[in-house]
Amino acid sequence: MKRVSLLLSLLSLPCLMVGCGGDDEDARAIRAASFTTTTRPAPNPTKLSLQNEIRQNVSMGSGVSSAPRYELYSDYKGEDIRQVTGVSGRKLILAFTADWCEHSLRMREALKKLAEEEKGNVQVVDVNADKYPKVAEEFSLTKVPTIFIYTEGIRLRSFEGAHDTTTLKAMLDQLLSSGN
Repeated sequence: MKRVSLLLSLLSLPCLMVGCGGDDEDARAIRAASFTTTTRPAPNPTKLSLQNEIRQNVSMGSGVSSAPRYELYSDYKGEDIRQVTGVSGRKLILAFTADWCEHSLRMREALKKLAEEEKGNVQVVDVNADKYPKVAEEFSLTKVPTIFIYTEGIRLRSFEGAHDTTTLKAMLDQLLSSGN
């Protein structure tokens, strides 16, 4: 009999140590709550990574900023193309060019001039189609130069071939004013 009671007490010892049985729901909830921590939402990776691409406003002497928050004309550097095209709050011209193409060289100069004339209203990103063939394939590129026009992260239209600054500005104005 002593053996049985000793055996039962030894078997119930682990349950007493960890608190098996006899706990009510409130005690379990309090214990569980003591192990949980508050968490903050995960940061937006697109927003954080784009901060590296967007130039900070430069304050002028009067405290008013006249510089755009991004480079007016820049070369694509291999980042996720959706981060380049998906930014809202700006008009974007994504230009696919190639170093060997004479039309591309003229188009680059026209796009640089357009970006300067627009004074921050449009950003131009030049993608070298030979250097980034997967990006060119993603856009189903068949010719260089080809431009894609975006506003608020939405692709509006694409144009193939080289155009001068005046023609580019007219196409951009017409496209953005018509809302097509």
